[in-house]
Amino acid sequence: MFIRRIEDLPNTEYNRRYGQEIVTKSNNQQKNLNYKELEWVTNSVEWACFTTTVTFKDLIPYETSNGMSLRTLYEYRKRVLVKIKKRLSRSSSKWNLVLPIAYAQYEYEQGSFFKPIPSSNSPHHIHGLIAIQAPLANRLYNHQSNELDKRLSKDLRSISTVSTYKIEPLRLDEAFSWVNYMNKGKDINDLSFC
Repeated sequence: MFIRRIEDLPNTEYNRRYGQEIVTKSNNQQKNLNYKELEWVTNSVEWACFTTTVTFKDLIPYETSNGMSLRTLYEYRKRVLVKIKKRLSRSSSKWNLVLPIAYAQYEYEQGSFFKPIPSSNSPHHIHGLIAIQAPLANRLYNHQSNELDKRLSKDLRSISTVSTYKIEPLRLDEAFSWVNYMNKGKDINDLSFC
């Protein structure tokens, strides 16, 4: 439970005595720090947030236990995010400034008799959330035509392991819904920070 103020606690003798300590501990938990960061980014005019969904094909696992998830996350971090960073700034020394926040969640879609996986899509995919500096948003997405930048789209299509991709602005009223969808109800701490 995320407790921001003493007033959020029920009015009991215990909470009156230890309320400040409870609030401080709650605010310093990693889960709550992640929620604060997400809330700060989505509510700030300095940042533009985008959702990403990228499916991959023809991946070769790194190892036997988590090989496909590690490979999928590697392809996303080292290929897809690098293309996005290059579109935002040619100087690699500025990449952490123009795209400082990127969350990713690996997902493996398993088919069933009732819901087969389409043959055009690979089951290994990433759901992501990226935050970039707001003045650079037009390099990534054309808001007038509601489409991804043509040059970035061409760059993403050039990656041989990318099957499909979708990058679009995050609807601010649905930021936490997107995070819950990415996580499939798991803890926010399970997200990978890229």
